[in-house]
Amino acid sequence: MLSFQVNLHTIVKNVASIKKHLNHGTRFCAVLKDNAYGFGLIRIGQVLAPYVDCFAVATVAEGITLRQIGIKQDILLFGICDDIRSAVNHNLIITIENISQIQAMQKAQLHPRIHIAVNTGMNRFGFSSIHELRAALKLLNGERIEGIYTHLAYECDHPQAIQAALHHFKKFTHVCKQHFPHVLVHAGCSGVISYPAAHFDMVRIGKALYGGTPETQTAFTITSQIITVKKIKTGATVGYNGTFTATHPTAIGIMRGGYANGIPPQFGGTVNVLVGKQRCPIIGRVCMEYCFIDVSQVVNPVSQPVTIIAPKNGQTLLDIAHQAQMVTCNLLQGIASAQNNN
Repeated sequence: MLSFQVNLHTIVKNVASIKKHLNHGTRFCAVLKDNAYGFGLIRIGQVLAPYVDCFAVATVAEGITLRQIGIKQDILLFGICDDIRSAVNHNLIITIENISQIQAMQKAQLHPRIHIAVNTGMNRFGFSSIHELRAALKLLNGERIEGIYTHLAYECDHPQAIQAALHHFKKFTHVCKQHFPHVLVHAGCSGVISYPAAHFDMVRIGKALYGGTPETQTAFTITSQIITVKKIKTGATVGYNGTFTATHPTAIGIMRGGYANGIPPQFGGTVNVLVGKQRCPIIGRVCMEYCFIDVSQVVNPVSQPVTIIAPKNGQTLLDIAHQAQMVTCNLLQGIASAQNNN
């Protein structure tokens, strides 16, 4: 089985590092959706409570859990809230992204705290036109409108797309402030860290908490071990469908941990790990509970530790994601969630 260890101190350091990049006065919202990206909602919520201004979650249940452990900060619910009454009872902020939500809310005579979502290119949630927004604001007159936000579809490597999205977003915030002048304006996506124009009144940060951006440090280690070694001849294949063929006599180390434990299939044939102190490639297809590693250059590989991710050994989250050509967030959440479920 894989060993998965979280460094809570590094997560706190990452918050401090991110704050140094923000405009003066910009608030910090820690995104803890989906069990804090698999790192544990309660654990991460308790650790971050002294350092952040707001939390964001995916469900009412997650919001209630944070309240039950004593979280006092604002808690924003993403998406469409399926239990507004519970949100009101636990002082949670819901997202409004269409007129039907407003009509249903008012029909039920519920008056929650509200943030309005604006679609700036993600095309997932949010009002897409000024006309829609004006109609919604008219219906919302007298309600508790406390914020307006967007989620950017691009990170900092697409500055023109970000600039266009922010220009579009500002049109919506201008209209909203005509009706509700004190709304909190905020944007999300970890790319906003290095893009000051996107800071507004608050930023929402998720994967960067754990080292998912260049400004932050990997906050966890993943290790395993070699449990046996198979020696193969030139021309022999390895694993399902024989995706690896040996070009010379090769020693294959079998490592505990596969896709059932969060090791993505993309690691096969792309990612290098450390066996002891020797950098070795993962070869063939990743199995459900095991991986194949070329340990031909390792002396006595059986029982040697395998370091998959460990920042002190140069195996960072960003480096491994780059090798596997994966989105950092997908890699992060998949590994962490699998460890919590095993």
